[in-house]
Amino acid sequence: MKLRLALLAATSTALAGAANAAPVSANTTAQANIVSPNQVTATRSLEFGTIARPTSGTTTVTVASAAAGTATPSLSGGNGFIPTSGLAHAATFRITGTNGQTYSVTGNTLSFPGAGGNLTNINAEAPVAGSGALNTLPASGIDDLHVGGRFDITNTTAINTYSGTLSITVDFN
Repeated sequence: MKLRLALLAATSTALAGAANAAPVSANTTAQANIVSPNQVTATRSLEFGTIARPTSGTTTVTVASAAAGTATPSLSGGNGFIPTSGLAHAATFRITGTNGQTYSVTGNTLSFPGAGGNLTNINAEAPVAGSGALNTLPASGIDDLHVGGRFDITNTTAINTYSGTLSITVDFN
């Protein structure tokens, strides 16, 4: 019984001491990292310019993937020619993310749906990054991808203005 009373008295004293203790507090830091949403925006169209169809053979018309504001398509095969130089340029897609973010170009297609058989072997060229480092965004988190294209024409290609679509798909990591 004495042990029980001593234990009860000690517990009461400890509880009374805890009830009279001063409040304590602690601080830590808080952080929020706000980033730009991942985006891809077309800022310039792919332009091939004016091309004279060949009188013989097949001519491949190529606009290189480059940042240049104006260019002249390269021609190979056949005897097609460019009557006015400097009317072409690669398309530009602006990509936005975060500093150093990696990405992959998983789709890159060029099509001319109304061309029928007039334009053949239609393909997009591989993209080139404006920063020079394809697949990694620079410190600004913004870069331009420049994309060219190519197709073949022959002496039977219909005289026409052909309109198409260049599409790019970017996966951000």
